[in-house]
Formats: sequence, C-alpha cells, structure tokens
Amino acid sequence: MEIRYASELPTEDGIYELYENLDWNQYLQLSKEQLLTAMRQSWYAIYAYHDNRLIGTGRIVSDGMINAYLCGLGVHTDYRSNGIGSEIFRLLAEHCKKDNLHLQFFCEEELVPYYENRNFKVFAVGMTGA
Repeated sequence: MEIRYASELPTEDGIYELYENLDWNQYLQLSKEQLLTAMRQSWYAIYAYHDNRLIGTGRIVSDGMINAYLCGLGVHTDYRSNGIGSEIFRLLAEHCKKDNLHLQFFCEEELVPYYENRNFKVFAVGMTGA
C-alpha cells in the first residue's frame, strides 16, 4: 500500500470524515469549516493519503521559537497498525527538531512505553478545564 505524506491542507470533507471516523468530532462538535480552520491555523501539519483519501493526520501548535505541542495525531480505523501514525509522528518530531523547538504532547497512559522507546519521557501531569 502506497501512502503519501504531505503538509498541504486537506479538503473540508476529508478532514471532517477523518475526525468523524476517529470519533473526535463527537466531543469537539465542529463544522467542516471550523475543522479546516484549525488545520490552517496550525504551525505545521502532516496529512497521510491513500489513493487521494485522507487517512491520517497530526499537527503542531507552536510559538515557533520555544515550544511545540503535538495534537490531533490519528489514523483512520481501516488503516491502523501499518506504521502510518509512527511516520506522521516521526515527520512532525523531525520538523520541530530542525527548528530547535521543545516538543510536548499528551498521550494515553498505555502509549507511554511506545513514546519512551522513541526517547521521550513523562515530565508533567496534564490538566483540562471542567
């Protein structure tokens, strides 16, 4: 299977369909236009395509000088366990490293060993508004 990785913005329909597949929009409740705006306003993003279908995404929100926050890393349920998420993560981390940014992110507890194997370490407890 040939996967294409690109930083160009996806279509409104593409990002909306992916967020729906990942059940992220059930929580976010964003329109197609709002989702595309979030992608557009990101500091850097990578999108994965299979036959021009958007199947994965990950993005960086950053001040461009010190900190970079990885968010929205997900792969369509039909394409998981093929290394797509790992490649998106690698490309995003490499881009941050090139600009000497301190990369930070939140992950689910069961993914900690995965990221520790990629030379990341737990450094804080996450908080969110109620």
